[in-house]
Amino acid sequence: MRSTIRVLLIEDDKDWIQIISEELNCYQDIKIIGIAHCSEEALKAINKKDVDVVLMDIFLQDNCDGIELTAQLLEMKKEIKIIMLTSSDEDTIIFHAYTAGAIDYVVKSESHEIIDAIRAAYENRSPIRPTIAHKIRKEFCKLRKKEQMTCSLTKTEISILKLIDQGYTQKEIANHLVISIQTVKNHVSRILKKLSAKNSKHAVCKAREMGFL
Repeated sequence: MRSTIRVLLIEDDKDWIQIISEELNCYQDIKIIGIAHCSEEALKAINKKDVDVVLMDIFLQDNCDGIELTAQLLEMKKEIKIIMLTSSDEDTIIFHAYTAGAIDYVVKSESHEIIDAIRAAYENRSPIRPTIAHKIRKEFCKLRKKEQMTCSLTKTEISILKLIDQGYTQKEIANHLVISIQTVKNHVSRILKKLSAKNSKHAVCKAREMGFL
């Protein structure tokens, strides 16, 4: 017989607290042992209660970063399993959630997956869903590109790209960096070559995609 899975819910939306509580209360093998509405309550609860699985909302009203809180909780108790529960499916957020130590990521619009996610996390067999895996791979590709470009773009070239992105003209960039216009043109020429960009605007777009801007 399956042991009772002790769940700590970290959520500040009253409606979602009710929805999730009602859903979890339908299962005998899952028990909500605490509800925290903010980071402070979560930290206190994790110290006082025996928790197996945490359902973590990423965005809390106290402006707490749920991803940062995930890392904090795992530092305190490495054995707990944390499932991110959020309305966001942005690639970057998902990637950072996993790098912080989350074992699973459930979008609230797919809340029917919560029960299976809790059981899988408790048994340490949480698979990364194909759609999530695809997003993570995309972020790793961005990181690799950024690392490659960091090795080839100089600090001055990155500064010039940022100024171009802010709308500076080449003359204004020259004045801002206290260099000649010809030096700016030489830098821009090298940037275009390194990024295989058609023009400055295209270079800015590529730099933004790679996470520089």
